[in-house]
Amino acid sequence: MGDKVFLLDETLKKWKGRRVALAVGSETSFTGILKDFDEEILILRDVADIVGNRGKELIVKIDDVTWLMRLE
Repeated sequence: MGDKVFLLDETLKKWKGRRVALAVGSETSFTGILKDFDEEILILRDVADIVGNRGKELIVKIDDVTWLMRLE
């Protein structure tokens, strides 16, 4: 388990400040710029959901993320 956390941490460090897409559960997808993260949450800024709703920031619990993709 420790190796998986390490891999996620190293990957997110490389992705910080870049545009990403993520899914929460199987229904909701968001895009935004990865602002920060820790072992429990991700924070995105300049966020949009799949239908075009926009927000300044989004906090997502990592355990609720189904997938995460770097877009740029």
